[in-house]
Amino acid sequence: MCPACYINGLLFLIFSASGAAIANNPWVIAVSVILTIAGIWWMWKAYKKNKGKGGFTKNLRTTLLYIMIFAAGFITASYVTHDYFKNKSHEVEHKHGH
Repeated sequence: MCPACYINGLLFLIFSASGAAIANNPWVIAVSVILTIAGIWWMWKAYKKNKGKGGFTKNLRTTLLYIMIFAAGFITASYVTHDYFKNKSHEVEHKHGH
């Protein structure tokens, strides 16, 4: 079983999809294609390590758990950073009299 392989594959696929979504340049499209190929390769590597016998759902559950943990941390950091910079901008406005 190789949950890290599935996680790597999913991350490569997520980044490739993000790159393709914002593509306005041939270089971005090329990087997206390379990341897609890398994601598919990692998923195939994980499948081969499992020897094709089940385990995919357990790895998928583990992967989803780690993604949810990452999302919770990212959201928390976003709110903290937003509040910090909002307070900083209000301090600057009060100093300059705006």
